[in-house]
Amino acid sequence: MNDKEIDDLINKALREEQALPKGLSERLERQIDSWAAEEEKKTRSFNLKRSLYWVSGIAAAILLCVGIFQYSTPLQPHEQMADTYTNPKEAAATAQKALLLMSQNLNKGFNQMDNAQQEINKVNNILNKHLND
Repeated sequence: MNDKEIDDLINKALREEQALPKGLSERLERQIDSWAAEEEKKTRSFNLKRSLYWVSGIAAAILLCVGIFQYSTPLQPHEQMADTYTNPKEAAATAQKALLLMSQNLNKGFNQMDNAQQEINKVNNILNKHLND
């Protein structure tokens, strides 16, 4: 129904002087007001969400700019890392010890991996033997 049809029905009812039930107009007004309040609440909630998205986007952009600024600024001379050894031979010996330790631990890991692979191969051979029989 459009507005013109509603107006025609109201005018027809007024011309015929039919009595409306008692309190109908008040109930209709309350219902229309409640619908309007719901719509206003939805609109307000939507605007709040939209504002929250904008604020969070701006905050993220500011944090990104601060992060880029912190990353791009060079370290001051007193903040730069200093050498731990003044003697190059001592530094090379320490580096060699560290590499040797890393190599030994890596070899232990490879040995354990080889042992596990041998066990897996034994199990696979047993399974294949029983499945093929």
